[in-house]
Amino acid sequence: MHFSLRFRQGVRAAIPIWLAFIPSALAFGVAAQAHGLHLGEVILMSAWVYSGPAQFAMLAPLAEGKSSLQILLAASVINLRFLPMSAALAPYFRGAPVRRLLGAAQFIVASSFIVPYLRFRHEAESRGQVSSGEGQSNLTFFLGVGITSFFVWVVGTGVGHEFAQGLPSGFEEGLRFILPGYFAGMLVIDMRGRVLPLICLTSLILSIPATVLSPDWGWIITVMLVATLGWKAERWTKRA
Repeated sequence: MHFSLRFRQGVRAAIPIWLAFIPSALAFGVAAQAHGLHLGEVILMSAWVYSGPAQFAMLAPLAEGKSSLQILLAASVINLRFLPMSAALAPYFRGAPVRRLLGAAQFIVASSFIVPYLRFRHEAESRGQVSSGEGQSNLTFFLGVGITSFFVWVVGTGVGHEFAQGLPSGFEEGLRFILPGYFAGMLVIDMRGRVLPLICLTSLILSIPATVLSPDWGWIITVMLVATLGWKAERWTKRA
């Protein structure tokens, strides 16, 4: 009974992640189709790699026929960021079965890390410490977040690939403007109410002229500025 309740709590907490994943997953599916990947290849990559930045980075080398070792190393370097995330979550899983932890490791990405981490940290602070008996419960919550987000990502990339069949050539270039809203949302995903969608929308709109001015750095700078200003504004509102 407790397992079911804790898992449902994780599912509810994952809803903002799903909303952020959907446009990015569709964009990847469209871009992958434009680079010549088949539906099965897209699904397999999304399920095995499960990392938007790494998957986007792999498309051009795959299309250009680069060596498999080179592509594997590039994706592995990008995904090294999951190691410190796993280390940060580990104390909250103390006492959970090792086999379940190994299986759960596949579902760690930036978004499925930050939501459980903030939740666990808040719960630990309210109790004054991390309880060793909470490891299994915390892992169940994490699985509620991670499994459903994983499913949304994998299915979304497949849908994007099939949707791309009817799009005109070159349309995928415009999808780069979806990414600023996605990454800005991930930076401030702990916010609630209307702040999060407002930040995502603002990043999406401002990234268009920013990318025209600076194709390489424009959207990244826009994301950081909008997310920082949004975070500052919410902090100021709460103090007020």
